[in-house]
Amino acid sequence: MSILVGRKILVVEDDELEIENIRQLLGPISSDFKIVDTVSKAFDALSREAYDLFLSDLHIETRAGYERPDGLKVIAYAREQQPNLVIVANSTDPRSDVWNEALAAGAQHFIRKPVTKADELVIAFNLAKERMTMLSAKKSRHKPSRSVYAQYLEAHPQGIVLDRLDLQRAQGLARKQDVPAVLLGETGTGKEEFAKLVHKLRVLQEGQIPFIAVNCATITDGLAESLLFGHKKGSFTGAHETTTGYIAEADGGILFLDEIHTLDLKIQQKLLRALNDGTFNRLGETRTYTSRFQLISATTKDLDDEAEEGRFLLDLRGRISGIDIQLKPLRERKGDIPALTAMFLNRKGVVLDADVFELLCRRLSDYYWRTNIRQLFKVLDAWLIRCDFEDLPLHPDHIPYVKGMTAPSAMSAVRAGQTLERSADHLGVEAHQKLEQALKSDVHLDDLVADIERAVIKATVERHSTLGTAAQALGLPRSTFDLRRRKLGLS
Repeated sequence: MSILVGRKILVVEDDELEIENIRQLLGPISSDFKIVDTVSKAFDALSREAYDLFLSDLHIETRAGYERPDGLKVIAYAREQQPNLVIVANSTDPRSDVWNEALAAGAQHFIRKPVTKADELVIAFNLAKERMTMLSAKKSRHKPSRSVYAQYLEAHPQGIVLDRLDLQRAQGLARKQDVPAVLLGETGTGKEEFAKLVHKLRVLQEGQIPFIAVNCATITDGLAESLLFGHKKGSFTGAHETTTGYIAEADGGILFLDEIHTLDLKIQQKLLRALNDGTFNRLGETRTYTSRFQLISATTKDLDDEAEEGRFLLDLRGRISGIDIQLKPLRERKGDIPALTAMFLNRKGVVLDADVFELLCRRLSDYYWRTNIRQLFKVLDAWLIRCDFEDLPLHPDHIPYVKGMTAPSAMSAVRAGQTLERSADHLGVEAHQKLEQALKSDVHLDDLVADIERAVIKATVERHSTLGTAAQALGLPRSTFDLRRRKLGLS
């Protein structure tokens, strides 16, 4: 049975001879077809009625080959208005780029004019229908689905990846606002995100409360007192107005002091007083103010060691320690990488196929991540930007590499100023001996380079859990890395 039988057909054609030809071809087959001869009439027809099949000339009201085909606009409009429409484009223009433009605009097939037989239309629409079905099936099969992230998003509804115990601790801090906390861990382990979670949980219970985050490492000793406690106008050069200060702003809420160990001892002493009874003075004033807040501190140092060395007040260490929470580095919680990756990509609105997402997580799990979650997110962001700017598919092979992704021991120990003896362990004894010999007598350079390369590759492989990360550490594409290993006789 012909695809034209019983179908509603729209034809866009402005050549009178071709219009008459189309009428003669379609007349015996279909009684439900319409022919329009301008772009505006085509737009009107497509917006008013639904059609099954659409045949459009590419050069409506234009001269073929000299101006951009108006039919492309009509095809694009048809695809937008009626996504299920089977579209065939036709033209006398023989250029292949015009055909490709028609397909890009939304047509599924292209035929040359003039059309002399009804069978040509039948074949063209059948092929268009088949292509449409094939593309639809492919799109359905590869269509990204947010369900690939669903299990991770549902498991961590608060938007932060914590184990059960740490989540319970955050909930406990939200219930008992008088309990302070010290968050311990390497940079990038999510200490501020943990503090924000406590704030979020408190807001759910109490309504809106302040959350004041201060990175103590970024404020100088001269400004620390003013920023934390405020100052009176004219109290020092440049004090053009009276300020409140972070302590006062945190009243009734949470004060998060990141890198608290960097505070000057004088500021620590003043902070201790505020924590003891809630009172403080602004710089340049004798008036006493009161602020009640929950203090959550964070540090990359061992505060007990800092106190022992005299860099941190022992009294302050005791006062801020309602509970100490150690956040693990990412290398010790590789199982959380899929959840962290899912959350990041979900926030970016990027959805991957399940197989690509799985491969991405496996690849990311190969790395050491010296600056932890922060670095993971930075690399993922750089990956998205690189693929966008360089028009690359979102595939793990295009993840950019930075040194911090690998363990410190994976970096080359041979740096400027290092002696030959210090590099010997990394080159291997045999390669080291041959290098020493080469410095004193003639040797075959290719053999020497091969020996050194063999020793370096072997040592690098031994330091890494996978060949992929070893290749990354050496700055080589995986294919090149494998080729060199085989050439050098390394398994």
